[in-house]
Amino acid sequence: MLISYYTITHGIQARVEGDGGWRRLAKYERGPETNKLFRLACGVVLAGTGDDAVLNEARVFIERRAEESKSQLPIMKLFDIVEITLNIVNELVNCYRNKVEESFGYILAGLENIDSGSARLYTILGAGFSDVPWVCLGSGSSYARPLVELLLADGGLCTEEAAKTMATLFTLVSNVQTTVGGGVDICIVRDDQGAENIMHEKEVSLERLKVAILNAMYIRP
Repeated sequence: MLISYYTITHGIQARVEGDGGWRRLAKYERGPETNKLFRLACGVVLAGTGDDAVLNEARVFIERRAEESKSQLPIMKLFDIVEITLNIVNELVNCYRNKVEESFGYILAGLENIDSGSARLYTILGAGFSDVPWVCLGSGSSYARPLVELLLADGGLCTEEAAKTMATLFTLVSNVQTTVGGGVDICIVRDDQGAENIMHEKEVSLERLKVAILNAMYIRP
């Protein structure tokens, strides 16, 4: 399973609380504004779209509730984290309804049994959750989706090959979606091995990319 995300974008590509009340974390525990891809302490990967402070708030509460649930559940599974996240998302939707301009949604990726099993990918939105093979979310998704369907959706590429396409794919998206950019963060989740370290790849040269595309079409640039 491959998860990739623009450093600043709201678009996600993927293949494959508390202390008495809700509060904004921007004043107290705000994370990096440009980071929307995280490896959580509970063993799963979280990525999200929308307001940075709301995403960081969700991240903190997911980790807290997951830690609390460890003492209550004999075995923690990925689906337990999905249920925790869904509850938190529903609470955030109600809390910030009409208060933030950007809609938000999240994905979770990890192993079925946290430490073992197949890699799985879930989308979590206000309306519910889905177990999906791949997903595009956010402001760049309408541009990215056709490229993902062409290159990745059929499963013809191995994970390493798919990872190599990410910088190129996101460079193309950033060229038409000006609110995104800054490179792409990539995290691979392997069956029975879990999530690897998050890698950051720079965008590729548009001029070199143009030449490569024209050469592939047998057109001299």
